[in-house]
Amino acid sequence: MNKNLQSLYQIAQKPSRKIIGLMSGTSMDGLDVALCEISGAGESTEVKLLDFDTIPYTEDIKEEIRQVFAKETVNFPHLTMLNEWIGVLHANMILECLQKWNVSPQDVDLIASHGQTVMHAPKILHGIDKFPNATLQIGDGDHIAVNTGIITIADFRQKHVAAGGEGAPLAVYGDYFIFGKKVKIALC
Repeated sequence: MNKNLQSLYQIAQKPSRKIIGLMSGTSMDGLDVALCEISGAGESTEVKLLDFDTIPYTEDIKEEIRQVFAKETVNFPHLTMLNEWIGVLHANMILECLQKWNVSPQDVDLIASHGQTVMHAPKILHGIDKFPNATLQIGDGDHIAVNTGIITIADFRQKHVAAGGEGAPLAVYGDYFIFGKKVKIALC
């Protein structure tokens, strides 16, 4: 079996997993980094927030993103380079958080990266019959994985759109597991 698939299988078998969740949305204010401990599966899933921080984007970062954000015409080489640059940037931000929290990258099982949205075009907004719901996030997950040494999964919105959704597949589950039943959210 592929080494990375074997690692994912082993992580899935653990009674609890430490997972970093990343979110950087259309506000472009920064990167939210949440270190969570997740145990159980299905309806018995429990989420414990261990640490959280928002790393603000500098004006330089915001300006780079604005050059491609929701534009009808973009410089395609710039968009391509920005994809990798944001991935490396996010990796560095994660490592800064881990250092601040006194957590070793080896103690983190997985990174879940939403990516930086640069275009979101659900069919209800674009109205073109032949095209389905569409979305584009940048911040390459492979660059995050290589630069942090932590397995990284990404492109959640793409998968949801491909399955007929509008690109927000995890929000409902997060709300359900955190707010849908009586739970204690512990900040350690």
